[in-house]
Amino acid sequence: MVFDNILSPYVAAGALVTTFLFFQFLQSSGRRNAIPWAKTSIPFVGGAVAYGTDPVKFLVEQRGKVGDVFRVNLIVMKVTFVIGSKVCKISLILLNPTAYLANIAVKWNRWLLKETKEEEVSFWEAIVKMHFGIIDTSFYHPGWLDRSMKALSGGMNRPARIDKYSEGFIQVASDIFSKWERQPSVPLFISSSDLLLRANMTALYGPQFVDKHATELIPIVRSFERSFVQPLTRVLPLWASPTGRELLRTSKRLKQVIEAEVNMRMNDLEYWKQQDDYLSFILTMDDKAEDFFDCYGEHLASLSTASHVNTAGTFSWTLLHLLHNPDMLAEFEKEVKANPPVNGSYPIKDMPFGEACMRETGRLYTNLMMMRYVSRDVTTPEGIIIPKGWVAGSPLATQQDPELYDRPEKWDPRRFLPNASTSSYSSKFRNNEFVQFGYGKHACLGEKITHALLRASLWPELSDNYHVELVDGVVDGEGIDGVGVKPNYRENLGTPFGIREVNIKLTKRAVRLSDQNAE
Repeated sequence: MVFDNILSPYVAAGALVTTFLFFQFLQSSGRRNAIPWAKTSIPFVGGAVAYGTDPVKFLVEQRGKVGDVFRVNLIVMKVTFVIGSKVCKISLILLNPTAYLANIAVKWNRWLLKETKEEEVSFWEAIVKMHFGIIDTSFYHPGWLDRSMKALSGGMNRPARIDKYSEGFIQVASDIFSKWERQPSVPLFISSSDLLLRANMTALYGPQFVDKHATELIPIVRSFERSFVQPLTRVLPLWASPTGRELLRTSKRLKQVIEAEVNMRMNDLEYWKQQDDYLSFILTMDDKAEDFFDCYGEHLASLSTASHVNTAGTFSWTLLHLLHNPDMLAEFEKEVKANPPVNGSYPIKDMPFGEACMRETGRLYTNLMMMRYVSRDVTTPEGIIIPKGWVAGSPLATQQDPELYDRPEKWDPRRFLPNASTSSYSSKFRNNEFVQFGYGKHACLGEKITHALLRASLWPELSDNYHVELVDGVVDGEGIDGVGVKPNYRENLGTPFGIREVNIKLTKRAVRLSDQNAE
């Protein structure tokens, strides 16, 4: 009897897994529409394994095998991918050659981001479904979505606020780079993560909050992100797996700290109205702050992760590629030398090479799927039926498409310079060939602050004041364009870190680059 009691949970688990795989088989092999499934050698889990190992390679290969529109069984979800750059059906060309010429650009990016309606292909429903219920309170609170969008637009994107944030970013960077300089070596990926989280938290909550809470919250944010992407978190209820429970713990603690801060600030809104951080803005933007108290914890916790997931990796990989390409590093340093900081930040508009570096790193290292949720079957202009469920466009594939980018495997920021002969950023954006920050009504509201953070603050502040050298951790020829280390797509929520740590050393310049012209 005791033996039966011990065995029964395993029998039940086995039956559950068997049932799950059976339904996976039925759905995977169903013919409910003409969209082909990804072709892999391993049934059921082949697509998930290949995608998790190297998503770019997997999507490019699948496009070659089954076309621009195909479905992938990722076990925890079934996703219809819409990628590719050209209309290939000869019948469509003959019937409507004008439409064909207009579609030479990345038509599926444009369709997903510009032509679809929210009630049919939903961004917000995708966000809610992907967060396991941990942001439901704010999402369903009457009036909150409009208020949050207004707050993000006014609190993140106004030029005066961007300038203030840049001042804070440079102060954070100056303090942290000084600490790095005093160390024999610094682990690049994890240290950059700390730097970016402190800088972002300074913009979101102000320096007083960072001094008090950053040491606790930085590892919590990283733990949240790691738990978020683990397969067990998505397959099982959150309470049923260690990673799910960790996600619950970290999200709860983040909200607790933020809500305590909101409570404190509510008692003296006149004082906080004079401060420059985003939380102070959203609490004092009108007289309705108390009506949305239940929303602030979820909103700010989401921003804490969203502002980190791609910037930390972008900072690290760009620095590594510059160090790997001395001629491009010299070009970047020349740009910094010619553009000293003004009113606390470096002038973005006069630093196109810095922008090109950010674009190029985003192109090569993106982990972006542009996930949306289709509430009912949707028919595209080409007559393809996108079934109810998950749909994704994919910069993962289109931004490394050899039809769109010459030598797409190379890290070459010059392709995005304004005077580039074939691949300037403006033309790539106009043709929907580069959509790292979204497009149109789906444009990312954090793009401007990302530029202020990386281009106007952290990169030029580092280059202006320090020589940077690699200490160890790189292997000749390994990684994208031989940068020295491969990206690890399995752990990070956004832009990946390396499969191992890379160590760097900072040495203070005798004279800042931007002061050398004055000598």
